[in-house]
Amino acid sequence: MKKNYFLNAIIILTLIAMYEMAVSQTETKQVIICNGGVYGDPSDHVTLSTYDPLGQTTTVFGDIFTESVQDIVIKENFAFVSAQHSIVKFNIDNYERVAAIAESNLNKLYIHNDLLILSRQTDINGPPADGIYIKIFNANTLSFIADISNISADAAGIVAENDTAYVAIPGDWQATEGKIAVIDLQEKNLVREINLGSDAVGIYNLYSNENNIYSVNRTPYGGSTGSVSTYDIYTLDFSSNIINAVVGKGVALTDNILYLGLDNGIGSYNINTHQIIDPEIIPDPGSASYIYIAAAGFDIINENFYITTTDYFSFGEGKIYDINGNFTGSFQADVSPEAIAMDYRDINGINDNNKLLSVNVFPNPFNNNLNVLCNNYEEIIEISISDITGKIIYKNCNLFSDININVSELSNGLYFMIIKTDMQIISRKIIKSN
Repeated sequence: MKKNYFLNAIIILTLIAMYEMAVSQTETKQVIICNGGVYGDPSDHVTLSTYDPLGQTTTVFGDIFTESVQDIVIKENFAFVSAQHSIVKFNIDNYERVAAIAESNLNKLYIHNDLLILSRQTDINGPPADGIYIKIFNANTLSFIADISNISADAAGIVAENDTAYVAIPGDWQATEGKIAVIDLQEKNLVREINLGSDAVGIYNLYSNENNIYSVNRTPYGGSTGSVSTYDIYTLDFSSNIINAVVGKGVALTDNILYLGLDNGIGSYNINTHQIIDPEIIPDPGSASYIYIAAAGFDIINENFYITTTDYFSFGEGKIYDINGNFTGSFQADVSPEAIAMDYRDINGINDNNKLLSVNVFPNPFNNNLNVLCNNYEEIIEISISDITGKIIYKNCNLFSDININVSELSNGLYFMIIKTDMQIISRKIIKSN
């Protein structure tokens, strides 16, 4: 019996060491902050800055000559920004502008494989003149690919499962219902709109977890309640849970915990029990004095919240909190810092060798699908994915050169991929993050 206890202890210590080693191979390289500036002041345009969590320094690196910013997403070493009437792509290794296109009525961005999906909304000039609320571009070149017609109203948050995109349709400020548009990304057309009803009014951010899409439904102006909706992509069933608080934007979904705006602060919600866990992880910064949280991001590696606050005309600042809501530091932000994103990178260890290899695995971090691409004459003969304990959770053979893997059933976290080709064996660390 003592021998078994001793053996179990060794196994546990080994697994802990493996976990610590694995986590050390991924870092949050930087946090990208987009500052919208003072709206109505043409001289105060959009700026981009990078915060280095290790050096705790903030550096401004880019300008977009517009007067507001809507969203930022990161894929590998590129950042894509929607800013009023421009979509701009930056290389966030050398901080150079790579490409830019003019577009109107911008809202949220989402990248699926090599597709950049844009949702559009009514702005001060009215709804989109062409009546198109969702557009698709090539993420590599920003070249136009397709308009998605027949969307009924303003569009917002986006997620994708397999080759299907789900887009929140909140409508304009007069809307009384919330909807989700289902888009076929192969055919580039609208499959259907799902009306979630009046309980989902204010639908805005979408997150995916296993078979379900979760929506954060913001409180309408002057209201006192919001909601979270659940939509099952296979059964097509949906339900909404009313929250007795002023609900703001979504922040992140990790495992079964949804972080979201509650009463002008940040709280947490259990998607399994449909109950508020903590109504105030991060407090209201001063909404009574017209100071609000402009943007919030969650660092899944270090479990930190990055929060920007502003009064939208005179100042902006950044604050860092741990997962328990303890204030741990600050970073520089300007007026109206309304978009923020984490840049996760592979560092020492497993992934270093891949710089010399010919197999590309993307996106990483991934959501529900992984692509494996051979860049030369090699053929992939086997792929396996294991968790940090070494348990193999996916395996496939005789795959040839280009593969798309559906990993939607995996929980958020760290995994290892082994790729066997006819010439070599490659190890790759991958991260599941919704």
